[in-house]
Amino acid sequence: MLKSIIAIVVSYLAMFVFFMVVAIGCYVALGSERVFQPDSYEISMLWLVLTVVVSFLASAIAGYLCAAISGSWTTCRVFAFIVFLATLGFCVASLRQSQESPNVRASEVSYGDGMRLGVSPMWLHFVSPVISGIAVLVGARMKRRGDA
Repeated sequence: MLKSIIAIVVSYLAMFVFFMVVAIGCYVALGSERVFQPDSYEISMLWLVLTVVVSFLASAIAGYLCAAISGSWTTCRVFAFIVFLATLGFCVASLRQSQESPNVRASEVSYGDGMRLGVSPMWLHFVSPVISGIAVLVGARMKRRGDA
């Protein structure tokens, strides 16, 4: 039981750190002019694709790590469900916040302000939890196949 809890906690922290480091790096490398639509807080297609890919990779790595630490497929399924719920909660909060965001962007925006004020397409809020949960299972399955 303790091994499963440690696997979930460590995997979630690793997923969070990986996502944040890569997302901030991409934001800095691209600049707000390529992250957002011109003169708007609506995110660009480039940023949308990067976010989905990085989210999938972070979740898959976390699933792999969870399987490596716990050695249990059940723990990985529980972890996938936790990731699904956590991402769903984050997306619901972002959905509420994006309705209150300003529409006009005047200049360069810091990462924190950009993520707080950014407006993403409505469908992303419903797809992200599913992608993250599935990616955890994909990563865990990769670890299981590597052991076979």
